[in-house]
Amino acid sequence: MKKTITIIITLFQIGAIQLLTAQTFINNGASLTLNAGSSLTIKGDFLNLDDGNIGNAGDLYISGNWVNNATSGNLLLGTIGTVHFNGISPQYIDGSAKTYFGNLHIQNNVFLNTESSIQIDLLLDGASLKLQDKSLIMMFGASISGANASGYIIAEDIGLLTQRVDNNDILFPVGTSSSYVPVTIYNSGLTDNFGVRVFNDVLDGGLSGTTIPEINNCVNMTWDIIEFTPGGSNLTVSTVWNASDEGTNFDRTQCGIGHYTNSAWNPQSSGSAIGSNPYARTRTGITDPGAFAVGDINSPMAVTLNLVVDISAFLEGPFNGTDMNSDLNPAYIPLSQPYNTPPWSYSGSESVGSIPNGDVVDWVLVELRDAADAASATPATTVEQQAAFILNTGEIVGLDGVSDLQFNSTINQNLFVVLWHRNHLGVMSANALTPSGGVYSYNFTTGESQAYGGVTGHKEIGTGIWGLIAGDGNADGEITLSDKSSWSGEAGKTGYLMTDYSMNGQVNNQDKNDILLNNLTSESQVPE
Repeated sequence: MKKTITIIITLFQIGAIQLLTAQTFINNGASLTLNAGSSLTIKGDFLNLDDGNIGNAGDLYISGNWVNNATSGNLLLGTIGTVHFNGISPQYIDGSAKTYFGNLHIQNNVFLNTESSIQIDLLLDGASLKLQDKSLIMMFGASISGANASGYIIAEDIGLLTQRVDNNDILFPVGTSSSYVPVTIYNSGLTDNFGVRVFNDVLDGGLSGTTIPEINNCVNMTWDIIEFTPGGSNLTVSTVWNASDEGTNFDRTQCGIGHYTNSAWNPQSSGSAIGSNPYARTRTGITDPGAFAVGDINSPMAVTLNLVVDISAFLEGPFNGTDMNSDLNPAYIPLSQPYNTPPWSYSGSESVGSIPNGDVVDWVLVELRDAADAASATPATTVEQQAAFILNTGEIVGLDGVSDLQFNSTINQNLFVVLWHRNHLGVMSANALTPSGGVYSYNFTTGESQAYGGVTGHKEIGTGIWGLIAGDGNADGEITLSDKSSWSGEAGKTGYLMTDYSMNGQVNNQDKNDILLNNLTSESQVPE
C-alpha cells in the first residue's frame, strides 16, 4: 500500500524539519528520506537551509515555492524520485544553491530563479518553465517529455536550456512567453553541450544592435545557440515557428535560415518552409553556432537561386546493366563530401546527418562553367561547384536525396556542366545546357555525343547506355599502370577506397582485371 505524508498548516517538528503557520516547510539541516512508493505533500513553500538534504525515491508534491539555501549545493543529487509542482498560482525555484532534480514534473507555471539540473526526466504537463536569467541543465542521459504549445521552456532571457548533442536529433522545446518555437539540433561532429535561448526580434548585429530594416520579411524571432566547447561540431539546425510570428511581408515559400557569422548575416539558399502552422526550415553544415533567424529572399536570411540543374549520369563501376548498385550505402559512404583534397580541393561544407535514402550510390562533384563554347570551357570559366549525391537511377540530387541541384549563379554566355567522381574519369557536357521551365537538364547516359570528346570522353557500358569510365584510382585524369600500383596498395581491403572501382566496398581482382586493365590509356576529355 502506498504510504502518503501530507503536511498541513499546523506547527510540528520532526527532528529539525519544521512547518510554520505561514505554510512554509523548513528543513533546517535535517536529512529527509522518501522511499519508493511514498509521497510527501507540501501545501505551501519549501525552504531548505544549512546542510539540509532529501533522499527522494518517491514523490514530493509542492504547491508553493522551492527555495534551496543549503550550504552544500547538492540537494537531490543522485536521487530518482519526482518533484511535482502543482500549485494554482505561479511558483518559483529559488535560493542561493542549486537543486539537482531527479525527475521534475511541471503541472503549473514555474519560474526558475536559480540554476538547476535535471538528472532523469523533465515532464512538461500543460504548463511552462520560465528560465529567467538562470539556466536549466539537462545532465547526460536526461530527457524532456510532454513539450508542446501548451507547455514548454520559456527561454527569452539570458538563461539557457542546456543539453548534450550528438548524432541524434535533440529537441530544445523553447519559446517566448507568447510563442512556442522549438529548435532541433543534430551533430555529426564531436559530441558537445549546447545552450539555447530565443527572443522576439532580428538584430543587425545578430545578438546585439538594432532591429533589421527587413524585419517584416522575417520571422520575428532569433535563436541563440551556444557551443560550450568551441570547435569540432557539424550541426544540422531545424527551427520551428508559427504563422503569428511571421512579418507582414514574409514569404515562407522562398525563405531560409540566416546564420550570423563573421559580423554579418550569412544567408541560406531559399526554399519553401515545410509544415502547416507551425512551419519549419532546416540548415546543414553549421560549424560555428551563434544567432539564427528565418527570413525570405527580401531579407538577409535567404538568397534567390538563379539556376536549377537536373543532371543524370551513370558510373561504370557499380553499373549492373540496368542501373547502379548502392553497395557502399550506408556502411561506407561518408557523411561529409570527400572532394576537399587534391586534385579537386573543393572547400564546400556539404554534409548530412545520415545518408538520405537507400538509392544513394556515392558523392559526386558538379561544376558549372560559363563559356562561349565547349572547347573554351576551361577551369578559368568555372562559376560554381557543389557536392551532391548520385542515385542508382543516375539522377544527381541535393543533400535531401530527391531535389534538383540549385545554384546561385548567373550565366552570361553558355552553361556547360562538368561531373567529377573520385575514381572515374570526369566528363563535361558536349553541348550547352538550355533551360526548359526554368530547369537546366542534361543526360550524359543517352549517347556518345553527350560527353565532350565523344567516345574518348565516356564509354558505352550497356547497349545504348553511356557512363563515366572507371579506373582512375589516383584521380589524375588518366588511367595508367600507376593506377594499378594504387590498386596493389589497397588490394584485399574493405571500406570507402579509391581503387574499389566496382564500388562494392572491397578491393579485389575484379577491380583490376574487369575494370582497370580494360580501361588503360583512357583519359579525361574535360578541357584544362
